[in-house]
Amino acid sequence: MKLCEIYHVPSKGSFVWKWRHQVPDGGVIVSKDEYALYYECVSAALKKGYQPNIKCFSPGHRAARQTHT
Repeated sequence: MKLCEIYHVPSKGSFVWKWRHQVPDGGVIVSKDEYALYYECVSAALKKGYQPNIKCFSPGHRAARQTHT
C-alpha cells in the first residue's frame, strides 16, 4: 500500500479532513472529497488503496509530552 498523509483544511469557520499522497516524481495526489470526521477520511484513503501515516503516541511517549505543554 502507498502511504498518504491526512491533513485538515479550513472550511466555513471550522475545518474538514483530506488525504494526499506524494508520487515519486514529486507530484501529489489529493483526495477530491472532504470529510467532516477524521476516521471517515482514513477509511476513504484505505478504500482507495492508500495507507494513512498515522502517528499515535502513548501517554508516556516523549513526543506526547511535547505536544501537551
